[in-house]
This record gives sequence, structure tokens and C-alpha cells, in this order.
Amino acid sequence: MKALAVLEVVLVVAVACSAPVQPPAPTPVPATPTPVVTPYPTLDATTNDIQDEFLTNVNDLTDAVESLAMSQCPDLATETSQNPTEVTEMRGFAATLQRLGASQSALSTSQDVRSSLEDLSKALQQLDAALTTCGIRTP
Repeated sequence: MKALAVLEVVLVVAVACSAPVQPPAPTPVPATPTPVVTPYPTLDATTNDIQDEFLTNVNDLTDAVESLAMSQCPDLATETSQNPTEVTEMRGFAATLQRLGASQSALSTSQDVRSSLEDLSKALQQLDAALTTCGIRTP
């Protein structure tokens, strides 16, 4: 019995004095690779829709400016007196479209947009020449 008691004491002392048991090392989890995406410019449906709508606005305004510029002096005088802000509004809308065409990436990279804006600028010059020829002053 005494031997058993001594063995218990030795066992208790041995357990108490031994180094603590380390938990098992965690199993390494392999890193999930992140796919590499190479960006490249594309024209998506939204960009095409934006360009189409923009070109419709530019072309409609160009047609209206050209129509007014081709008017005979009496007709041009009547139109500008009945609608005194029309020419100013056309110029303002044209300036807005030109700014948008130059500043928006969905528009500024398109040759069609640049060409249509050039046509609008020429039409405005024709209108200014017609107004000058007819002696009509606009604000």
C-alpha cells in the first residue's frame, strides 16, 4: 500500500512538473488563388445606348440649326422675332453637347461623336453667317 501511495505521489509530481502539452499544430489551409483579370476597353450595351442617344440629340440639333441657317432673310427675321431666344438656346445646347462629347469617356473616344460635333459646329457657323448677312442681331 505504501508503495502504491509513493507511486501516486511520484506520478502527481511528475505530471505537475512536466511541460504542458502543446495543442496540435493547425493544419495549413492552402490559399485560394485570386484570378487575375486583365482589363481591356469594351463597348457594352450601355455605352452604345449612350452614344446612340447622344448622336440623336446632336444630329437633331444640327438639322434644326441647318434648317434655320438655310432660311431666306425674311423667313429668318420672322423666326427670330417670333422666337427671340431660339438662337441663344440652340447655341447653349450646342455648347453643352460639345462639352459632354469631349469630357465623357463613353463619348470622347467615338469617331462618330467627334464627326457629328464637327458638323454641328459648321452648322452654327453657317447660322451665324446667315444672321450677319441678314443683319439680324441675337443676344
